[in-house]
Amino acid sequence: MENLLSDDGELPTKNGTGFSRREVLLGLASTLLATSLLSYPFLSLAEQHTAAANPLQFARFFKISQTLSEHEDIDQGMSARIFTALHNQNDQFATQVEQLGGVLQSGQSAKQLQQLAIQAGLQALVTAIITAWYTGTVGHGQTAELIAYKDALMYRPASDALIVPTYCGNGPLWWTAPPPAVNASL
Repeated sequence: MENLLSDDGELPTKNGTGFSRREVLLGLASTLLATSLLSYPFLSLAEQHTAAANPLQFARFFKISQTLSEHEDIDQGMSARIFTALHNQNDQFATQVEQLGGVLQSGQSAKQLQQLAIQAGLQALVTAIITAWYTGTVGHGQTAELIAYKDALMYRPASDALIVPTYCGNGPLWWTAPPPAVNASL
């Protein structure tokens, strides 16, 4: 077998193509994430760029969000908007997501992850993520950013019986649904 060590005894950083394996995998992950987010027309270019520029961090954030909310079916587009808003509000967000991702384990409950986050000093990040998903907002007061109204998770438990509160009797965006069928006989 051929010796693949460089002159200084270390493994070579490039694989003969000019790119390391890590760079290729990161590029593929970025491309995959960017193309998956293109199907969300409501995302701004900045939101798509923030998530696509940090694909591994966004994937980790998405998995953390699924664990904390205990919903596997959360929306990637809404996740990208929350990710961007939290990223813009908190200078330590990237480091904190990495730390929280480090304590995340497969099959872990939200309560278990929250307890580990408290021990790691990440309670504020956990609270910000859960608040964003359930209220649809990031931040407080004058700096709060609305991410979602109708799709906030706080409305899911009663969605089979109650409409999302609004001034219109049939719920938000009621006019976009097809009208009910007419059952009049002629």
